[in-house]
Amino acid sequence: MKKIITSLVLLLGLGFSSQAQYYYNTYNPAGMNPGGLNQDPEQPFGATGVTAADGYTSIIANGTTTLSWSPVQTIPFPFSFNGTPVTQYKVSNSGVLTFTTTATAVPPNANTTIPSASIPDNSVMVWGLEQFAGNDGVINKTHGTAPNRQHWINFASFSAPGASGSQWTYWGIVLEETTNNIYIADLRTYLTPLTLTLGIQINSTTAYSITGAPNTPSYVTNGGSASDPTDNVYYEFIQGNRPANDAKLVSTNIGSAAAAGTPFNITGTIQNAGSATINTLVLNWSIDNGVTVNSSTLSGLNLAPLATANFSHTIPWSPSNPGNFTDIKVWTSFVSPTVDGNPLNDTLSYNVFVNTGVSVQRKAVLEEFTTAVCQFCPDGAVVVEQVLAANPNVIGIGVHSCFNTDAMTNSASSGLCNVLGNNSAPTAMIDRIVYPGETSAAVSRTTWMARANARAAEGSPVGVTISGTYNPTTRATSVTINSNFVDYPLPGNLNLTLSILEDSVTGTGNGYNQQNAYNTQTGHPYAGKGNPIIGYIHRHVLRANFPNTFGDASVFPSTVAINTPYSKTYNFNMPTAWDASKISFVAMVNYAGPGVENYQILNAEEMHIGDFSTGIEKQISSIQSLELSPNPTADYSYLRFNLKENANVLVSVYDITGKLIQENKMGTLSKGKHQAIIDATTLENGFYLVNLKVGEEHITKKVSVIH
Repeated sequence: MKKIITSLVLLLGLGFSSQAQYYYNTYNPAGMNPGGLNQDPEQPFGATGVTAADGYTSIIANGTTTLSWSPVQTIPFPFSFNGTPVTQYKVSNSGVLTFTTTATAVPPNANTTIPSASIPDNSVMVWGLEQFAGNDGVINKTHGTAPNRQHWINFASFSAPGASGSQWTYWGIVLEETTNNIYIADLRTYLTPLTLTLGIQINSTTAYSITGAPNTPSYVTNGGSASDPTDNVYYEFIQGNRPANDAKLVSTNIGSAAAAGTPFNITGTIQNAGSATINTLVLNWSIDNGVTVNSSTLSGLNLAPLATANFSHTIPWSPSNPGNFTDIKVWTSFVSPTVDGNPLNDTLSYNVFVNTGVSVQRKAVLEEFTTAVCQFCPDGAVVVEQVLAANPNVIGIGVHSCFNTDAMTNSASSGLCNVLGNNSAPTAMIDRIVYPGETSAAVSRTTWMARANARAAEGSPVGVTISGTYNPTTRATSVTINSNFVDYPLPGNLNLTLSILEDSVTGTGNGYNQQNAYNTQTGHPYAGKGNPIIGYIHRHVLRANFPNTFGDASVFPSTVAINTPYSKTYNFNMPTAWDASKISFVAMVNYAGPGVENYQILNAEEMHIGDFSTGIEKQISSIQSLELSPNPTADYSYLRFNLKENANVLVSVYDITGKLIQENKMGTLSKGKHQAIIDATTLENGFYLVNLKVGEEHITKKVSVIH
């Protein structure tokens, strides 16, 4: 799958220089890292959080509290500083990077204006930082592919000189291949009283500093919790004089896919990166490197230096050749004879997959990472049930991993965490999507409702159905998944996965008893339930994935055909440790990597084991009919059922947390029609689950209470 490119308008502060060597632009707010190449989380990558698998190297170790230079580092691509090739650098833990690797005196933590005798020639700086013990450290990593790589040097979890208490700040110095641009990135700051010198020093007489130096603060707005670039600020240093004429194409609305035969109007944002006002500009686009250039002239712009403007191209693109990719290029140009002084920022190119635009209803999958030892996971469970109650097109799965383990952890849950999780809970994946500006599919619960609803509202190119049989005597189970594509999916490694869930799992001991941070939090659904909660009900527990964590690679060909059925049958014996009456099956069509952004679920369907008799709505063999009405109700609702034979009957009502609200032990009832009264007069508004147990079978209905 191709990464979706999001539209972004950048607000720029003035940063002109009268000198010839460098000029700079301020991106505040940027909402991204420069070029979008670095999508890594900003925390926990302090010096103690780095592994070789992450691609980072620690160059000043955590716990280094004395002023120090790092060992000399090699730049992994050709790079020019102030017009001169450089190959190596070293970094101080006061926030200075220098290409003068023979320098010996380490710049102090206390910063001043530049040029300064404390700074070696040929240096870039976030001067005014101090490294304390703990997680503080300097790390580096190269992002992207040649010839457009970026080499990042990160000051992770640093402090302000002399500051105390719980506070930290994260900054990056970035060297960019081909452009030779230098960036200073303001990544993440929490309660740190910073007064910094940000800039470049050429020698003892020439330097370029950001406005406000030596008292420049951090401008990030959510440093206490945000570990992604959505609130980042950065500064761009470009060699030479600011050209008079420089039009930058900032963004367009072109995404990863487009529908054939549907005209697509190209819109976007341009920015005047030059020193002269732009009145007229030409926007161009072409496809597949064709000779046809589609041009649209923007007149009367009166676009001041560093200002931005939105545009809409007058010639729409009509995508064609569904099932294939189209290369589309968009660029700016000036009306001849005016020439753009910086052609490196004129063009954006896209590789767009063209489909037919046909879709079916999607069911989104919310996979929650949770464990019994996670003290905040009871609140995650509440949010999951709220999402499921609000939207019938969302399927919930409890994945017991990513915060230690418990008695319900298995190879499937561990595999999901190892590949897609971020070792924290409660977090959840919505169709395993890595959203723009984020680095993990697992996100905090504040986003679950909105993202699940939005995803379920999108159409899917594939429909999924389930059928099967179950023998309660032998526990032999056969599940058949059928899928049919109504449109071309994005090319990738498509798999078919069968997930087996067991609902309302309870047990004894630490592997089941739920740690509960909300025991003393008044008003929370789990207030007063104990810590740990003994006999806690674990919902939608993932028991297994067939045939493995990410499914079956043998079902789909490399290029699927439209309106052609693809199916697979899985036969197995239900383990005796599982309560068959609480088992459900989730079938999904999903990608299987590689790369964390390439595991999305295209569509899914869920079916309770009791649904196998009809394939439409769950039935149990003990009853002929079942009705719950009125629904919604303000006072009383009636559960009416018709028994096929004499049976013991129990009616239970649960809230969305799994708490038992009402219980009616009706005893042994005779064959025929009966009803149970659900008293909602004292219940709060919301959704409740009404469970009818007949003998050893049970069926659950949802009732809405609205007063």
